Amino acid sequence: MTSGLRSELLRYFSGYSVLGVLAFTALIPWFVANFLGWPGNSGAVSAADNVQVFWALAASIAPVATFAGSYLVTRESYYGTLRRSVVMSGLKQVLISKYLAAVIVGLATVISGIAIWGVSIAFSLPSDVRAELLTAESWKALPGVVLASVMGSLWGCSLGWIIRHYYATTILTLLVPLALELPLLASAAEIARWLPSSALAGIASLPFEGLMDPLPAFLVSLGWILAAGLCAVRLLRGKEF
Repeated sequence: MTSGLRSELLRYFSGYSVLGVLAFTALIPWFVANFLGWPGNSGAVSAADNVQVFWALAASIAPVATFAGSYLVTRESYYGTLRRSVVMSGLKQVLISKYLAAVIVGLATVISGIAIWGVSIAFSLPSDVRAELLTAESWKALPGVVLASVMGSLWGCSLGWIIRHYYATTILTLLVPLALELPLLASAAEIARWLPSSALAGIASLPFEGLMDPLPAFLVSLGWILAAGLCAVRLLRGKEF
């Protein structure tokens, strides 16, 4: 199992593709921030509110982590090496190794994203906001953001196993949350709050009206992950690679 996990991580972090994922971890928060006019409008609100906006934007890294989790499967499917991995190691070990790798990849994605984007945005913030970001009170938001990304990566890994098509999974993990779930959250929050990305946003305690509290959101996300994982196992059982 240790060698299987090591192989998954070496495969994921090798090559230039990981640089693209790192770029997305910074670009997605920048894109959302520019859409909101932040930090250009940071002077109009208090330092505490700016800190809340910072962590809300940091939580937008979760869809990137979802894509990263799916990429553990879709990359091999795309290059035609998934069958070889299953034949050499067995389906059970490959499944477990990829899910364990998804936890590490999700953690690495969100930490690197916060570091890259956070450092770059800090120079555009007023000095009092930068000081507020470094307080212990501010960093209480970090665990929720990290947990949302890790669970998003697990969710993405299951989607990768179910779909096993690189482009289709990319659309589902990156575009659907922004193009479908976000508008639905604004117009029908009582429905959107039960969807995967909205549940992840609830875990991160985003300041959006209609989201669940962190604990219920965690349970809903866990339900989605378990359902997708069981679906993936059911589809893969007895399947020829």
